[in-house]
Amino acid sequence: MRRFIFTFLGVGLLLFGLVYLPTIRDHLIAPFTDSLTVIAGWLITTFGGQAWVNGNVLTIPGFSVRILDLCNGVEATLLLWAVLLAYPAPWGYRLWGLLLGFLGVQALNMVRIISLTYLGVWKPEWFHWVHWYVWDALIMLDVLLIFLLWLRRLPPPTDERHAAAT
Repeated sequence: MRRFIFTFLGVGLLLFGLVYLPTIRDHLIAPFTDSLTVIAGWLITTFGGQAWVNGNVLTIPGFSVRILDLCNGVEATLLLWAVLLAYPAPWGYRLWGLLLGFLGVQALNMVRIISLTYLGVWKPEWFHWVHWYVWDALIMLDVLLIFLLWLRRLPPPTDERHAAAT
């Protein structure tokens, strides 16, 4: 357990340290955030709504949101990745967990972005509370559930495989 905790902390610090480097932020995270905004706008218009996108700003009639760091799901994904990489499991399962975990966090985050945009029109006085408390808790719950589902899908450890994974 001690090894898992120290590995989790080390991997987490490394991932968060890398993602906050200016080059990574400018050339990877900012374009990723802009692409989330484009996808949210596309989904809104695909389902009959009106939306306009300008960089990381999503606008619908009556409200605009700017998708910033901490709102793009990157930090939640990194937290999930740190725990998946720290857990003693075969690398094939870890890689599938990283990919599916990323998709799971981003799918819920897309629901978050779109729902908060509409909430800003319907109940603007609720926006900040739902944004900072309800959705943050739901995203962290999503990370926990993805990890637990991933754990459940792991095959039972054999002595040989457990020794090789650790």
